[in-house]
Amino acid sequence: MVIRAKTVPEFENEITEGIESRDPSLDTRIGPIKDLYITPPSEVFKDQHDNIVYLSQLMSLKNAARFNPEDLDDFVYNEAIVRWEGSPSYVTVTFARIRPPTADILVPINFPLSTVLNPETGEVVDFRTVESRIMYGPLSTPASAYYNAETERYELNVACASIIRGSTTQVGAYTITVAKRPFPQFDEFYNKFATTSGLGRETNSDLAARYLMQVEGHQTSTPAGLARFLEDTFSGVIDTYVVYGNNVNLEREQDDAGAVDMWILGDTPLSASYDIAFPGVETLIPLPRQPISQVNLVTSAGPVTYIEGTDYEVIRGERVYGYSNRAQGGIKFLATGSFPAVGTSVHIEYQYNSLINVITSYYRQSRYFVMGSDVLFRWAQPQLLSIEGNLTVTSGNPDSVVQLVRDRITNYINALRLGEDVEEFDLDAEISKVFGVGNWTWTTLAVQGGSGVGDLAIGPNRYARIEAADLVVNLVS
Repeated sequence: MVIRAKTVPEFENEITEGIESRDPSLDTRIGPIKDLYITPPSEVFKDQHDNIVYLSQLMSLKNAARFNPEDLDDFVYNEAIVRWEGSPSYVTVTFARIRPPTADILVPINFPLSTVLNPETGEVVDFRTVESRIMYGPLSTPASAYYNAETERYELNVACASIIRGSTTQVGAYTITVAKRPFPQFDEFYNKFATTSGLGRETNSDLAARYLMQVEGHQTSTPAGLARFLEDTFSGVIDTYVVYGNNVNLEREQDDAGAVDMWILGDTPLSASYDIAFPGVETLIPLPRQPISQVNLVTSAGPVTYIEGTDYEVIRGERVYGYSNRAQGGIKFLATGSFPAVGTSVHIEYQYNSLINVITSYYRQSRYFVMGSDVLFRWAQPQLLSIEGNLTVTSGNPDSVVQLVRDRITNYINALRLGEDVEEFDLDAEISKVFGVGNWTWTTLAVQGGSGVGDLAIGPNRYARIEAADLVVNLVS
């Protein structure tokens, strides 16, 4: 919003218009004095005062949510900041065929896929592959390397992204099943997991916070500057926390000089595979791409498929480099389960957070690198909670009220960021907003696996989350 300096003639015209618009009928009741000489100038002065107050609040960024978005966009552009238009959703889509491949099959980059038609909205969400992958024929790779005994299909995992941006691109598992052009080499297409990212257009409040961070620190050698660098450059970064020096949350002070840990809330998962000769039971098999998020498939010749928790365990987040690109996450076969003979080729398919690798590579460019500062970008992990309570409903459909309470609790907790505590009082306030709630009494408010009821302090390198199975709402009369 541009507030232009008004001239004397312009003020004269505005006051004149005010006088000429008066109501003559008021003359017989209160006289023309107030109507002619006091009200019109007062209205002009108030209009000008409102403009000045608005400009003052815009410059201080108070009540940013109330600003006209275009005005805020113009203001923050002074620091070369442009509002994010959101980010696409990322997902791994499985290309599957019933029969083993007889020749190499190339899945090209930009191959189009989509969800099925949503009967409620009448819309589909379009995706495209963001990498080229090849399912090799038997001359290069045995077909068993692609076989999934659970689905009885030969599968190839390919990273994909939505074509448009925004929260509307977020879809659940097994919804991306349509190939937009013929691909007869594969019989089925499906995403085994829900999409990630898919952020909506940046709000006024978030844009104002990013602007203030820009002003506070322009140098990546400062905590504020490093955080600004990440949040300005990577839309997948939702929140950050920097620890260094004597901070109790720094885990590397005894190992690295100039250690700085940059914890990041954000995830861009990509799929990878790894083949290795089996080294023996209870021996860690580190995976080459870190940090790993999950292991999808472990097989050996036969084919033999191994079960997580029974035959092997997934190791992630251990030691001082956990959840970084220096991590040593992987799998370890258990002596109590099934395992191949030493030297047998083991095939592992897994997912890792590529966002950490991209950030690390970008930061290592000479223009951003800070001498003497050993910055380690690390993936912040959720603090899973357990919640249970008894709900009394006074009006409305009880099942609907229960679902609304579940949604209210889930949406509140799963929107919290790094280091934001979970307090009983705040959750009570959220539950009370649901129409029809009569009373709510707590049974459990604790970290997953815990018990009791109490406020929960969340470490600054973690964020609170609740899963559907850990949220229990008991309907009582």
